[in-house]
Amino acid sequence: MRKNWTMLLVLTVLGTVLISFHSFAAVDSATAVGVWLFDDGDVSDASGNGNDGELMNGAEVVNGGKWGMALSLDGDDDYANVANSASLDSTAEAYTGVAWVKLQRKGDPYSGCCADDHMVIAFTTSWNNILNVFGPGRNTNQGKVEVGSQELNPRWLFGPTTVNDDQWHHLAFTYDGAKKILYIDGEVDIDQDTTGAFGVTGVDVHLGGTPTERIALGLMDEIGIFNVSLEQTDIQNIMNDGLGSVLGLTPVTPQGRLTTTWANIKTQ
Repeated sequence: MRKNWTMLLVLTVLGTVLISFHSFAAVDSATAVGVWLFDDGDVSDASGNGNDGELMNGAEVVNGGKWGMALSLDGDDDYANVANSASLDSTAEAYTGVAWVKLQRKGDPYSGCCADDHMVIAFTTSWNNILNVFGPGRNTNQGKVEVGSQELNPRWLFGPTTVNDDQWHHLAFTYDGAKKILYIDGEVDIDQDTTGAFGVTGVDVHLGGTPTERIALGLMDEIGIFNVSLEQTDIQNIMNDGLGSVLGLTPVTPQGRLTTTWANIKTQ
């Protein structure tokens, strides 16, 4: 009887771990062209593509992130700059951008688009691909999330959900050449049939703001850029398990659970 129980426990553990491994394996790390976890205290790129960023105008990496450390932005002139590269250029026709954000309200609503928005990810200089949160100048739309690009048709899209409540929210923008989708906290906020390609060739990427406007106020963590359009299950795995873990860049907890549980079984 004891052997039967032991075998049942082993099979249960192995089944759980295999399911967990499957979820982690759902995202091919080779499709990640830029991954900024901020846990080394800087804007180094963990993807292996060398897309390291530079902190600009006093932007800092601080404790208190969603997963470890985070990019801190003052809403005035802070941002991080990532120089153009061939790997970033590869996102022109298919794309995913993800980030955790914890943003504060900048002030009372008024009509005066768009300099006081909170930019999350932007291929500038001509708004070639953006993940952006509306500021007070968007009036009653303050706090809603915008995605899109100058070259797409239609260009821009924003959903109904607000995220400027000083709480952590997970944002994701995907585009597969036929549809752009905005996810907030793992759920579709809005989508739209779309055509066109991003004009990102030769363009720098800015995180948390741009050189001239749309400087975020708050924290950002686990920012990632992919050259494929990820599925909703992939987005949810990244949100729930951490970008670094899903891509195999940080320790994967199911391995630890397997070792610990197997040790416990052997002592019974």
